[in-house]
Order: sequence, then C-alpha cells, then structure tokens
Amino acid sequence: MNRQNVQIKPHVLPLKIYLGVGGFLIFLTLITVLIARMDLGPWNLAVAMSIAAFKATLVLLFFMHLKYDNKMYSVLFIISVLTLAVFIIFILFDTLRRGDINKVRTTYENKYAIIYDIDGKPVPLSDRLSLGNGATNYAKFYLEHGYGPIKEILTFNNIDSSMALEGSKLFDQTCANCHNLDSRHIGPPLRGVTSFRSNTFIMNMILNPEENIKKHPDIMALQKNYHTIMTYQYLNKDEARKILEYLRIEAGNNPGVKDGETKDNSK
Repeated sequence: MNRQNVQIKPHVLPLKIYLGVGGFLIFLTLITVLIARMDLGPWNLAVAMSIAAFKATLVLLFFMHLKYDNKMYSVLFIISVLTLAVFIIFILFDTLRRGDINKVRTTYENKYAIIYDIDGKPVPLSDRLSLGNGATNYAKFYLEHGYGPIKEILTFNNIDSSMALEGSKLFDQTCANCHNLDSRHIGPPLRGVTSFRSNTFIMNMILNPEENIKKHPDIMALQKNYHTIMTYQYLNKDEARKILEYLRIEAGNNPGVKDGETKDNSK
C-alpha cells in the first residue's frame, strides 16, 4: 500500500472534556496554594509532589491523548512513573527523618535548651536553669552568640530605616517561605527575636545555620518541635546585617527593649 495514501485522522475530544479537565487543574492549583500556606511538617513536600504528579497525569491522559493512544505508550509511561517513584520514595525517607540525623545530645541540651510554648513564644530564661559556673567563658560565648563568622558582640543604636527596608525585601526572598513574624509556620515566629537573641547570634544563625544545628543546644531543641532544619541561604554579612535591621525594626514596639539592646529574661 502506498504510504502517501494513508490518512491519519487526529483524535478530537469534545470541548466539555477539555473544559472540565482544565477547570479541575485550576482547582488543584488553588489547593496547592492553600496547602503551601499550611504547616504539615515533614509532609509538605510529599503532599505537594502528589498533587503535582496527579495534575501532570491529567495533562498526559487528556491534553496529550495518552488515554486514547496505543496502549504500549501507557505501559511505558507507567513503568517510567514507577521508576521515578522509587527514587522519590527513598529521598522522602531521608527528608522525613532528617531531624534524627542531627539529633546530638550534649551536656547542655536538657538544661539550657530554649523551649517554645504552644504559641511559638520562647520560654523565659528565668524558667530554665542558669548557666552557672560550670560552663567556661568559651562555651558561654557560643551558647549566647552562636557559631559563625561573627566573633565579636555586636551592638547598634539607632535603627537605619533604609537598611531595614532592604532587609525586608531579603527576608521575603529568603526567610518568608519558612518563617512568619507572629505565628508558627515551618519554622518559629521571628517578631521579637531580637528581645531574647543577641545581634551576633541572629547573624551567625543566618550565615552559618549548619554548624548551629549540629552544635547549639537551643537550635537542636527547636528541631524537636519543628521537625525541620534551616538551610544555608548563601547570604553575605552585609545581607545578614540588613535582615537583622529589619527584625530590629519589627521588634521596635517590644516593651522594655531599647534599640540595639538585648532583653535579659533572666532578671
């Protein structure tokens, strides 16, 4: 038979199917946005990936006509999806238990770790044991100011509004996915953090989260409550300083806390 005489008729679906599937995809997109605003702990990634996979399947079945094509293509598609699922499942094993990897117990952890209450507010230092004379000055510095490139105690006076504005933009770009100012999210709330954390600690936490996660008892305690870790954001000292300035201006209405000072909850 002459191949030029063979006519291939395209498969055309009724318009109502296209509209129905398209509307359902929009609905799933809205669900994805709503779920992204919720704190599901370690299940955030799994739920988001499941919805995305289901949406992709609908596109393949109807808009790309896989449902109506040769069944061999469906078999190949299913095999590919199962192969991908194996890799994703093993990755999720790591993601869901990642907090256990860095669960390091030290002599300070139970005695000095900050505990957050149900509203996400830090329990005052007066309600925990003091450091006492058992800790060296070296250990006290790192417990108070964290591990990182900032080795001196930073003090600032008046707030720089222009710097705080730049810090607000950086906060939205790098921090807002995990932190709200006033409520618990993937990470703890950050408004007022300057009232119980030193300027040096905040900058070191921004610049060197990995080491603090492994060594600092307060951060290890936070992992137990939030089941996640803070990732490195590739910020330099200048950018970290701008985010700090933004947090300082957001905490400006805290009673009893002056600009550039750290509130001592132990008194």
